[in-house]
Amino acid sequence: MTTQRTKIHEERVVWDFPIEAVWSLVSSFGAIQAWMPSITYCAVDGHGVGATRTVIGLAGEVKETLEVLDDKEHFISYRIKDPVPLPAKGGFGSWKLESKGENKTTIVWTADAEEVAVEAIPELQKVYEPFMKDCLAGLKKALS
Repeated sequence: MTTQRTKIHEERVVWDFPIEAVWSLVSSFGAIQAWMPSITYCAVDGHGVGATRTVIGLAGEVKETLEVLDDKEHFISYRIKDPVPLPAKGGFGSWKLESKGENKTTIVWTADAEEVAVEAIPELQKVYEPFMKDCLAGLKKALS
């Protein structure tokens, strides 16, 4: 049974980088500290799907479990373990990459949750939007 999730925020960008270059960073579950500016610590327990990473950043310590890692479809999704200091439960982050030619890639990063009050979404977007934009800027810098 799949639980319905509510989208909190989504960032979509198209960059002039080959998909495999972007994927090599995005899919490295334990290496986000290399490009995510607000992360001061990252450690991974396990390998592949089911691995859990502990990150420390602006929101304090957060644990995330890798749920999907699909190299063929260039899709990665992770569950944010509760509790988190936000009015949402069962949070997820998902990245989908799509090649738009030899050196162009569409990146879609989605934040959603299993439980979130609709009236809380605008406030959550005020947190997620600048965070995600900052992270994407860090990723772009790492790719350059």
